[in-house]
Amino acid sequence: MRGTKGRHANPTRSEHVFVQEPLVRPRDESGHGSRVVSEGDALKYDPEFKGPIKGRSCTDILCLLLFLAFLVGWGVVAGFAATSGDPSRLLYPTDSFGRVCGKDPGLEDKKFLFFFDLTKCASPKVIATGCPTPQVCVEKCPSKNWFYMSETADKKDLICKDTVNKTQMDADKLINEGHCARYYVESDDLARRCIPKNISAVAEQIFDSFAETTHLNKIEKVEYLANAMKYVMRFGHLQEVAEGVFQDIKMTWWILLAGFGVAMVVSFIWILLLRFISAIMIWFSLVAFIGLSGFGAYYTLNKYLTLRNIDNSTMTKAEFEFTTELSKYAELETTWLILFIITVTIFLVCLLVLIFLRKRINIAIALIGQASKAVGDIMSTLFFPVIPYILQLFFLAFFCVVALFLSSAGKAEYRVMCPGQVCDGCQGVTENATCNFETFDNSSCPGAMCQFYDYYVDPNIPRLHIYNVFGLFWSLFFISAFGEMVLAGAFASWYWAFDKSKDVPSLPVTYSFGRTLRYHIGTLAFGSLIIAIVRMIRVILEYIDYKVKQQTDSKIVRCLLCCCRCCLWCLEKFLKFINRNAYVYCAIYGKNFCVSAKNAFSLIMRNIARVVVLDKVTDFLLFIGKMVVVGGVAVASFFIFSGEVPVFKDHIPTMNYYLTPVIIITIGTFFIASAFFSVYSMAVDTLFLSFLEDCERNDGSAEKPYFMSKDLMKILEKKNKFKEE
Repeated sequence: MRGTKGRHANPTRSEHVFVQEPLVRPRDESGHGSRVVSEGDALKYDPEFKGPIKGRSCTDILCLLLFLAFLVGWGVVAGFAATSGDPSRLLYPTDSFGRVCGKDPGLEDKKFLFFFDLTKCASPKVIATGCPTPQVCVEKCPSKNWFYMSETADKKDLICKDTVNKTQMDADKLINEGHCARYYVESDDLARRCIPKNISAVAEQIFDSFAETTHLNKIEKVEYLANAMKYVMRFGHLQEVAEGVFQDIKMTWWILLAGFGVAMVVSFIWILLLRFISAIMIWFSLVAFIGLSGFGAYYTLNKYLTLRNIDNSTMTKAEFEFTTELSKYAELETTWLILFIITVTIFLVCLLVLIFLRKRINIAIALIGQASKAVGDIMSTLFFPVIPYILQLFFLAFFCVVALFLSSAGKAEYRVMCPGQVCDGCQGVTENATCNFETFDNSSCPGAMCQFYDYYVDPNIPRLHIYNVFGLFWSLFFISAFGEMVLAGAFASWYWAFDKSKDVPSLPVTYSFGRTLRYHIGTLAFGSLIIAIVRMIRVILEYIDYKVKQQTDSKIVRCLLCCCRCCLWCLEKFLKFINRNAYVYCAIYGKNFCVSAKNAFSLIMRNIARVVVLDKVTDFLLFIGKMVVVGGVAVASFFIFSGEVPVFKDHIPTMNYYLTPVIIITIGTFFIASAFFSVYSMAVDTLFLSFLEDCERNDGSAEKPYFMSKDLMKILEKKNKFKEE
């Protein structure tokens, strides 16, 4: 090897590169020859290396072609869904004749669904068979109470099927033959379905109009009708909550935007401070997060102890089962007990990590400090994640639209409905059997009805749903992988520049973006395909577990499924870890996915102790920092919207659910903070892999100087041995 004599004592980055060469260990004391390290090949010095190599070719072309073919197939599925589906079927109710209220011809002004007799819905089997009572579309829900009495009946008050001519029959015949409703009460519309306003006030009159229910006392009648409403109102719960949430958003939209702006400013300031005082910020993050979790534990415990001995129930049990007021759950002591258990667990875990890993935290802080310098020198990396997020939102919206159209594809299906036990003993008529609405004859079984049940689904539709879900997974993982490789290329250019002020190439993100898009789309498709397959298997297993819960209570089967789900979760996490490092290696050396994964994994295995402790501690510290930002904004918004901050109390409008803006701001803050901290996470992973290469390949001599920062060299007790002139 050449000495340093005659050379400049402080080599520049352009003088140092590494090419493939077997890692050879020196001869041992017995005189045996050199041995090649089995974990992989090392790299040697090359004066032409200036960061990620430029001489590269397209990788994993077959996977690229497969991905393009899949996207074409996804477009075909979308075309089929658009021509076969009708989303209005899902948005609007359907009457007993299979017509969509407010949409089908003749029903444009009749947007609401009216049930002739809600008491027929008081059975759990309506979930599978539907409510066995005629259902018609009406212009508006009843605004008064009306009960049929033969001596005073007036046809003007009747609500009837539009297929019957009221002028040709008297009121008694219309009621007794089921053409018109026997009663109706003042109702509100929930999800365009007419639901009675007051159960207790009308239950007695409703049941008195039916001879078969007169044996019930008043309390039993109220409970009976409440049960009937419960199975119908399951369709309206989400609608009412959604309307309340929408109104809250409409009233507080400017506050939400201000909250998002504050979250962005806080995240940016946090990142900026990491650039200059990373050690102080990391330690502050740890202490602040522990403090927040401790305060959360204290607050939730105090709430639980306060509510434990207070009887705050304002509703009957039957009414509470289908309440749509989210604030009621905040009045339950169980809610606060669960929150206390969660917060105190987080508090104890963080405290133990701080106590037992405090020494490793110092090294992790130095690595984060170097990542801070990289992000500070390449500020465009903070804004680049906007591109992947926009692409992911596009594919997510595309998936939702296709799923909506596929779910509404099909033809109307009719089934036999038997109120009470009218079908018992009937020949040729079976409850819940399919029937033809136009030709159905109930002469042998009076009272039986052929009524709309649901839309018949083509056997191929479920397969198209599976294709659509898999397309969502593959596309989202592909976009995520693309963002990771672009950032990895930019940060690798920074690390392998010996003089960071001179040797870092201009526009590193742009060049990395171009390299990735031109050469390595196939590699990204390969890696994301593997993760998508594992995720799809996990979803299928979750579906099987859901079905098993309904069919059996076997603890052995449930335990086996739980073990399988756990193993697949671990497998997915492991593959994501391998893929991420493979993308870093590919961004630097331009190799295909398999070679990049093998070389990155070999490097990791040779430094497994550092990877397990240092890398994971670094990830944990970044996660803590993100949670401090999210938790701080969430706690502040909670106290502001709950009215506990007098300064803002007069400026906050009255809302249906004060938690609505709190939840939205918290979720938005999480995604905003994730966008900023994901850049840091990728910087840490890229620099960490480069750091491992640096430690293994270099020795600090003039020929092979370390490229790591002085802080890292000081903590690891390493130094460059040559003297600077």
